[in-house]
Amino acid sequence: MDLREMLDAVIASDSDHATRLAKSAAIVCEALRREGLEATVVGGAAIEFHAPDAYSTSDLDLVVSGRFGVDWTAAQTRTFQALGFIRNARHWVRDDLYVEIPGRTMSDPVVVMRIEPFPLRVVAKEVVLADRIVGFKYWGVIDYGIQAIAMLDAFGTELDEQALRHQLKREQAEDAYERLRRLSESDEPADTERVARELEELRGRGGTNER
Repeated sequence: MDLREMLDAVIASDSDHATRLAKSAAIVCEALRREGLEATVVGGAAIEFHAPDAYSTSDLDLVVSGRFGVDWTAAQTRTFQALGFIRNARHWVRDDLYVEIPGRTMSDPVVVMRIEPFPLRVVAKEVVLADRIVGFKYWGVIDYGIQAIAMLDAFGTELDEQALRHQLKREQAEDAYERLRRLSESDEPADTERVARELEELRGRGGTNER
């Protein structure tokens, strides 16, 4: 099958959501690769790939870079149109899959997953966890705190503590991490009320919603 047929089959399958999203992402990224573009999954989809029970999304955010001499805009347009996507504002849309390209350069660490038969580049779990912790502290998004706790529970000993703290130190968010980690390790439920109280205490002890 060609890539369009492969994507048709994945979308029509009765696989679980995380599997369908991962396979769809791998096909899209392979199609971009064949046009001279390198794509990396970031954002919510990256969370779902690393910790399926922590988060679910139909949005696929890709950072897409191009080799020298490649017409970036033309190449991505050809790719998505060939796969049956339609442009809608900032998204490429097909069925319930929404693809957005928020950037062209990737400086964060990346892992390569094998989604047969293709490789799939995904930003490291420590990066997406740090993003949620930073968003919790500075933007006051309670759901980000809840998602961060769910990721901590899912990652367990697989988490690279040093890499995570490196990310958080740059954003001065280690204090938020300590609070969420303690809550993750406690017997208290990490519900909206409890996480909101942690945010209030964090801000009341020198935290801020300004960066």
